[in-house]
Amino acid sequence: MSTLNQLEITPAPAPAYQDEEDIDVIKPDVANIRSEFTFEDSKRLLRKADWRLLPLLIAIYLCKNMDGNLVSYVKTMNAGEPTNILNSLNITANQFAYASTCFSVTYIVFEVPSNLIIKWSTPRLHFFRILVVWSVVCACTAACTNLAGFLTARAFLGMAEAGLLPGIYWQLTCWYRPDEIALRMASLSVLGQFSGILDSLLTYGLSYIDGRGMASWRWAYIICGLIGIVESIWLFFYFPDFPDSPPSRRQFLTPEEGAFLVARLPPNAARSSDKNFDWPAIRRELKSPLLWGFSFFALCMNSSLYGLSFWLPTIISSFGLTKGPKSQLLNIPSAVVSIISSLSLSWWLDHDTRIPRPLFMLSGATALIGTFLGMIFCKSSGGLYALILLAQAFAALMTCALLPLRSQSLRGATSAAFIMAFQNAWGQVPGLYTAQFFQTKYAPRYAVSYSVSIVFIVGLMSASLFIWYFQYDVEKQTREIARLRREEGKKNIVVEEDIKI
Repeated sequence: MSTLNQLEITPAPAPAYQDEEDIDVIKPDVANIRSEFTFEDSKRLLRKADWRLLPLLIAIYLCKNMDGNLVSYVKTMNAGEPTNILNSLNITANQFAYASTCFSVTYIVFEVPSNLIIKWSTPRLHFFRILVVWSVVCACTAACTNLAGFLTARAFLGMAEAGLLPGIYWQLTCWYRPDEIALRMASLSVLGQFSGILDSLLTYGLSYIDGRGMASWRWAYIICGLIGIVESIWLFFYFPDFPDSPPSRRQFLTPEEGAFLVARLPPNAARSSDKNFDWPAIRRELKSPLLWGFSFFALCMNSSLYGLSFWLPTIISSFGLTKGPKSQLLNIPSAVVSIISSLSLSWWLDHDTRIPRPLFMLSGATALIGTFLGMIFCKSSGGLYALILLAQAFAALMTCALLPLRSQSLRGATSAAFIMAFQNAWGQVPGLYTAQFFQTKYAPRYAVSYSVSIVFIVGLMSASLFIWYFQYDVEKQTREIARLRREEGKKNIVVEEDIKI
């Protein structure tokens, strides 16, 4: 432990409980709680938490992606037919691009307010509210008959979804340490990427029942909305709030197990004992250079990727590799590559303690620039499709370290909720304009589109260096603590100290 003593460390604070009446029910000896559990016990409890928490979060995120990304897939359903969404609404492809803009405006406006009440409302009710409202809005989209109605539905969907993704990030920091988040966040994200596969299969199948009762794209929105309603019922009865929540809300941990999971978190992690709202914490974060560095990173990251993601089914269809409903199936390999890459890289990230996290981001950005350059000059449809697949892998490398790196410098519940929402709101700003990058006038090569994306990737690399400069010591110490925890874990010992932020 000699190396550990060289770090600036402090014991994690003992957990407290939200309700005074719960103190009589739950009275673990929090002062010595860490000494009562071995390293193997901690691994067992984390697996227990994984099986309860992650399936629910994955289902929420999967449903969110299905609803949000469905707009990209319905555009190519029954193309050229009177029942195609463009013909049904009597709009052009360029007008359709404003669907992304309208969604992003309301998402950005409501993102921070929505996430700031997560502690007050409890995570369970926070996610339940979001899931029910957006499912209803999604199903109601099927009733749209013109551009105004469709864009209004997209705006309401953005408002309903606000607070979901930063809420998920926040929830993970309440249960896991920074060096344990990457693989779990990747599992959530990449399994959420199955939405691309599910949307492809859904729109492929529904293309064959087009016109039976209604247009196939309307069926797609109704089905996605119904899926969300079913998930909301599951979430309402089984979603856990905090590790040390009262038994009626926790259901799967003993009081001692819950107290231990809280006690092993870094001192700066969000806890059930934190204030529901803390204005000084928000003012402090607004003065932090890291807030603006990570926000600019999110802005540049999504500016370089959102347009491609929004138009991906259309771009792949334009390659002419296949025609008709089967073109939807060509969207599946890109989702598979994203899933495999994200899981593999995040496993590496959680188990490696040598490579600084910003290097992952810089390496992925450099490789993505090379890929986009290849897409500008490549003239082969097969080659372009291969580069599309490579872009998914390099995008995963560029983004997999973002949340683990950010979670190292959070400071309490309000700080974490505000930071996650503020940064994600900045990340949604590109939705206002990136869909316009890939307008039909730039097809089929999209050289201008990819060139603009490269400019934003360069900005992202600058943000990575800025973040690394201000978080160098904390990032290095976090890796050192993780290394020591694993070394002591081989002796079945739990490391009791932690870094001070």
